[in-house]
Amino acid sequence: MRYFMHNKELSPKLEKRIKDYFRKIRKLELEVKFLNKNYYGIIDVESFRWLSNFDCFNCLTNCCVQFPYEFNKKAREVILENLKEYDSLTKAISIMKEEGMTEKEIKSSIENDAMLIPKEFENSVFDRCTCSSVYIDKSLCAIHKICIDKGMSLGEIIDTKPLWCSLYPLELIIEEENLYIFVPTSGNNYLSMNDCDFPCMNIEKAKSPYFRRENPIGFQLDEYKPFIENYYNVLSYIFGKKFCNSILESLNIKINKDIDEQYIKKK
Repeated sequence: MRYFMHNKELSPKLEKRIKDYFRKIRKLELEVKFLNKNYYGIIDVESFRWLSNFDCFNCLTNCCVQFPYEFNKKAREVILENLKEYDSLTKAISIMKEEGMTEKEIKSSIENDAMLIPKEFENSVFDRCTCSSVYIDKSLCAIHKICIDKGMSLGEIIDTKPLWCSLYPLELIIEEENLYIFVPTSGNNYLSMNDCDFPCMNIEKAKSPYFRRENPIGFQLDEYKPFIENYYNVLSYIFGKKFCNSILESLNIKINKDIDEQYIKKK
């Protein structure tokens, strides 16, 4: 048993905690096709009811606190084709030049290095994803913003960004042919690999005057919706509509499936 995109097996203690948890909850079990492979999906269906508000375009909290697991060829091409905007958003090019790299070396690093920077720069020169950026009054993914500016569709953006980033904060745990799936909530976040204790996933934090001092706009309380509603289009593209519709039916939730609130909204 291991977390998605991790090769390290979980400890016997953690594996037992996960299985004990899934044994006692209401589950939705169905075939799930993920990355061209069929799994037996074991889903914590009630967790998809968790209230969320991914108001990323009004957020000043930088949640990209670590490096992703991989950048695909499309992501690298988007950056190389838009170096000026990428540097304007992230200052990554300027920082590498300050470190003595030539433009040719920088382009080679973006094209070939795992994290778009020389290995020795990871967790030293850069302490988080190089695509993490603060744009005026927003914290954004630079790749995501460039894709939106280029008019890409939701599917094109998902195919360009690191998959782990598009799935976040959803948790996937693989055990041979089984795929355990859950949304981190106050009841199961002790099983979560991801840090997701942010206002987008915690309505109580959005009520806090401390948060409002730093984020005076956005995150309106009446805009919090079940996770499955906010992520319907994203998860439908990744797992298929049958996956999402089965969850909606199980939870007896009706939504407007034509509206996308997260990926292609631009303010």
